[in-house]
Amino acid sequence: MAASCWLLPAAALTIRPDRDDAEYLELASRYSSSVRLSEAGGEGVLINPRWVLTAAHRAKELQSRKTQTLRVGASEYRISAYHLHPKSDIALILLAKPALGVPPTPIYMGAEELNKAVAIVGHGGGKARAGINTVDTVSELTFVVRVKSGDDRSDLQGAAAPDETGAPAFVEISGEILVAGILSTLQPGEEIYVRASAFSTWIQDTMLEVARQEAEDLMK
Repeated sequence: MAASCWLLPAAALTIRPDRDDAEYLELASRYSSSVRLSEAGGEGVLINPRWVLTAAHRAKELQSRKTQTLRVGASEYRISAYHLHPKSDIALILLAKPALGVPPTPIYMGAEELNKAVAIVGHGGGKARAGINTVDTVSELTFVVRVKSGDDRSDLQGAAAPDETGAPAFVEISGEILVAGILSTLQPGEEIYVRASAFSTWIQDTMLEVARQEAEDLMK
């Protein structure tokens, strides 16, 4: 990776040495639903006006620090609850009020991630950057993106930093931007993502159950 990427300021997405950083910054502007969880690190993505999808290990960190708010766009929102998947590295953060001015990005419901181009967005180094990679392998619950070198690199290849786990991988299908995965683990030359499609039922059931409970509480 060191031979093919120039390391940006601490804990930031790495980029190709023959591309301008401004290109990565501009690309990230397409994905305004991506969220920096805290100054200490961690990423997520707004998938519904009140719901942020992230990695479970990142949600646990926020919970342990008793984090009360989350910045989405230009505003701070109170965190109402954390919902962690019991067996996989994926979680939902519930905001007390809908986020305004930031269009949420729905999750990808299909199962055709293999060989698709995905945009990875992170805020390490204090600025949002996005890089383009390709999904190399897919299993039932995860997919893997390999950081390539030479002619195998995408035009704007980027590699996430450890500070950026929880970050979304966006895919574009028929002109619609969707969340394909959440960055869980970094290994030498590889990024492992939890597949959003594999957990779509859990995500939808969790959101529906909360909506049902809130509606019942209003009726009391």
